[in-house]
This record gives sequence, C-alpha cells and structure tokens, in this order.
Amino acid sequence: MTEQELISLVLGFGRTDEPYLRWHARRFVLTKQLVERGFDGCRPQRILDIGAHWLHQAVLYAADGHRVTAAEIAGIPNVESVQKMASAHRIEICTIADLARPDVFDDLAGASYDLVLFTEIIEHITFNPVAMWQAVRRVLKPGGKVIVTTPNYYFSRSRAWDVGRFVGRRGGGITVDDIVGMITYGHHWKEYSGREIIRYFSLLPCGFRVADIRYINVNDHHRAAGRWPLNRTLNFLERRIGILRDTIYAEVVVS
Repeated sequence: MTEQELISLVLGFGRTDEPYLRWHARRFVLTKQLVERGFDGCRPQRILDIGAHWLHQAVLYAADGHRVTAAEIAGIPNVESVQKMASAHRIEICTIADLARPDVFDDLAGASYDLVLFTEIIEHITFNPVAMWQAVRRVLKPGGKVIVTTPNYYFSRSRAWDVGRFVGRRGGGITVDDIVGMITYGHHWKEYSGREIIRYFSLLPCGFRVADIRYINVNDHHRAAGRWPLNRTLNFLERRIGILRDTIYAEVVVS
C-alpha cells in the first residue's frame, strides 16, 4: 500500500487526526517495508501495535491480512470512526490504563505475538520502563521481534546542534515553551542515539538485545522543497551520513 492509498483508506472512515496522518504516512509505509524483510513468507503475523492512536499504522498491516491488536489508552479507541475501521479490518482493540503497570497486558495471552510495534513511543516514556518491557516480553512469541522507531537525537536539524540555545543559556532537552504550549500526544522527554538504544535494551532484565539498527529518513520529502542553501546542504549530508538522518529504526529480539 502506498502513502496516498493509506491516507485515502483512513479518511474514508471519517474523523481522524489528518495532519498527523499526512505527516507520518511515509514513516508507516517505510517501516513496514523494513519489517517485512523478516516475515515468514506469506504467513499472516500476529501483531501488537502499542500506542496505536487512530489505527493509522494498525490498519496498514491489517489490510494485508495480518491479525492486529491495537493497544491504546481510553479515549481514541471509543471514537466511532476508529471503531468502524477496527471492525472492517478485524483489528482487536486493547484499551490500556497505564503502560507503567506490570499488569498492563494481562488481558493478552502469553507468547502470542510474532511482532510488537513500539514506534514513536519510547521518547515519550517518563517512568522506569522495566515492568512494561517485562509485560511485552511475556506476550512475545519465541523468535518474535519488537520494532522500535524513534527520532534521532543527532538528526542534522535537531536540538543537539542548537549552538544558539547553548550560548543563550536556554538549557537542554525539550524547551519550556514546548512543555507549556505544545498540543500533541506527549512531549519528547528523551531523544536517543543509536548507541543509546542498544545500551537501553542491554540493561533491561528481560533478555532483550538489538539485532538490527539503522538510521533512516522518513520525513525528508517534507523538507525537500526548501531551497535555502543550508537546507540543500543538510539534505546532501543526510543522504550520505546515516547518523544525521531523522529516525532510528531498531529490531529487538530475545537473546
């Protein structure tokens, strides 16, 4: 399915977060292409999409015949358009109260998922994640994978390179303006490098390890139109130097 086909499919069900869908559609499609390299032929996969929001990603897999469980906090799953999409594509909705709780996935059978999607979530986590990852480990099948995507801290246009902020003594991490004024699914309290993602999973007492990690560009098409010399230079560098790209993609397995 192409980006435009995904957008049209979702919009056909009615109310959704359309700006988010249009911005992230390419990420959903490119991530799925990377994920599918490890699929066992044409066998349908059992997939748990954690933080499924409006089912933009979940429906991309479900439309191809995969059995998808979409986990999300109460609210969005109750929207009529989301319910209609879930019913049409046989997506199971798992409403969760708090990801930090060790029983967060107790309603799901153990060792039942081939694939867990944890995309654009890890940067929002503000609690000690050990219990959450132990819960994920419980529902993952032997030989299963966790797919993690997250913004790259060393992306060429990230705050890592904001010299003006450093000189102006405006601190690190997210800005106070973002804390107070940003309306989103949650702030990026922590952004990672690839090396940090590897270290993160090595520290968990769940037997996880990062089997594959790479830097990818999922929003470069939104930036391509810029004609300023600096923009063209950064586009050039991102194509050739992986660590300057906007997103980290990691495949996590059980050791």
